[in-house]
Amino acid sequence: MISEQTKKKFAIIFRNMTPDQRATLQAHLLTATEDQKWEIIEKIVATYESKANNPFVQSELNPTNEIEYTDEEEIPYEPEITEFEETYEEDEEDDEKPARTPKRRLKKSVKNTLTGFIVVILLLSIALLVLKFKETIFAKISEETEPTQQTEIIETTVETTPSPTPTVTPTPAPTIVPVAANHPDLTGLTVVIDPGHQETTDYEQELYASWLSATKPRCTCGTTGVVTETPEYDLTLQYSLIIRDYLEQCGANVILTRDANDVNISNQERAQIANVNGADVFIRIHADAAGDSAASGVRVYTPDSGSFTDTSPEYAEQLAELVAEAEGLEVNAVRATSLYTGLNYANTLRSFQISLGFLSNSDDEAVLVTEENRAAVAEAISVFCEEFV
Repeated sequence: MISEQTKKKFAIIFRNMTPDQRATLQAHLLTATEDQKWEIIEKIVATYESKANNPFVQSELNPTNEIEYTDEEEIPYEPEITEFEETYEEDEEDDEKPARTPKRRLKKSVKNTLTGFIVVILLLSIALLVLKFKETIFAKISEETEPTQQTEIIETTVETTPSPTPTVTPTPAPTIVPVAANHPDLTGLTVVIDPGHQETTDYEQELYASWLSATKPRCTCGTTGVVTETPEYDLTLQYSLIIRDYLEQCGANVILTRDANDVNISNQERAQIANVNGADVFIRIHADAAGDSAASGVRVYTPDSGSFTDTSPEYAEQLAELVAEAEGLEVNAVRATSLYTGLNYANTLRSFQISLGFLSNSDDEAVLVTEENRAAVAEAISVFCEEFV
């Protein structure tokens, strides 16, 4: 709180302000706290009292100091500073400068007083703005801090929650087919079986043959059944697994070039597996497809170059007839060719590529997808392999 004397002095100062000055001060006082209001009032009064040579201040704030005023001086609300300055300059241009009257001294003192007051108001305004700025920044920091903490809690909760373990569906093991009572004895025979294709096509190019400049993708995924949509790469693996088990029961040493679908093995690499293992027989298992849905039957291919070009066509014909009879299909074709990379790079071995039927033909497909047919094909191939023991 401030003294009653200070309040009276402030009332006199406030009464002598211009309307604009009063409005500005009132706006600041309205937004200030109680303590800030009294601090502003004290600073204004102190500023006016510091003007020792201000006759207006001395006479108004200290009534014992008497001074004479003209009628014009009794209207202190709007002392036109610019008018006084212009009048003063005109007086200085006259040869005879009139003596300064109390009126001019009053106007100059009012000018000085009001200038000081305006400076105080500006300083107080800046102080209030700084105070409000600090409050705003503090509030903003507080608002930003709480969501951040909440987010961290949520993230911690998520991190501590164990994720479910994915269920892996294993590839079903093939049914063990019991061998026929009169099965051939394949003891000592090494057979390499190549389940054709793979799950994902590898489009990187490789040569058809070391003596050819033409290239083709390293390995493809093959065709798909028109009815069951069975992929060729999976069909050939299922047949190869059963053929391996059957031949092993007959005493053969059987090697698969792949035992899963998710692999990447080029046709050259498959042929190399047969070469490295010194296969007595290399059989590549495939299905076929044609634009003509009526195309049907079994096809067998052999390399048209290499060590067995003279005898391979005869053996290829035998293989085709054994498998076609087991499946109940016809022999479609037996050919020597250089179109298959896997045969070309294994042409020093007895190499055969058999297409068990056409997946583009719904009747062939219905035969190929049965377990009974797989067992029948395995038995037919065991009979074929007996030729090389």
